[in-house]
Amino acid sequence: MNDMNSGKWITVGRIVAPHGVRGDLRVLPETERPAMFKKLKKLFLGGRTYDVRSSRPHKNVYIIHLAGVEDRNGAEPLVGTPVEIPVAELPKLPEGEYYYFQLIGLTVVSDTGDTVGTLTEIIETGANNVYAVKTAEGKEIYLPAIPSCVLSVQPEEKTMTVHLPEWE
Repeated sequence: MNDMNSGKWITVGRIVAPHGVRGDLRVLPETERPAMFKKLKKLFLGGRTYDVRSSRPHKNVYIIHLAGVEDRNGAEPLVGTPVEIPVAELPKLPEGEYYYFQLIGLTVVSDTGDTVGTLTEIIETGANNVYAVKTAEGKEIYLPAIPSCVLSVQPEEKTMTVHLPEWE
């Protein structure tokens, strides 16, 4: 991997327990797209790279077998370790879709040119997500993540342009 020194890493899960006696690990996904675990070839745990031998969903976790972790004694010290991958390894998203880490911290500006605040949280509601934005005055406002409200996202410029609903 030539990305190793770029410093762009993302945590996609956490090892929560060993599974069985053959070194399998239970990984709790911490990503909005846990299906990526089916495709990962390498994981980074505690500064070391591991080849992924197998990965399968199991209830709310993924059971992952890593090369070199062949028994429970090898698996137990890894419990609690964040599972990281280089940002470059993240599956590409369709045009107009973003990972949460690309949105958190963006400066939110209105279509009238005013700075609204900073996107601090993404709330999953079941219908559409809601973006929590902290204003310069310290207020929090909530914007629906729908096309009529979120007009454009420019991760490179660290901005999101929104149309504020009339109640603002």
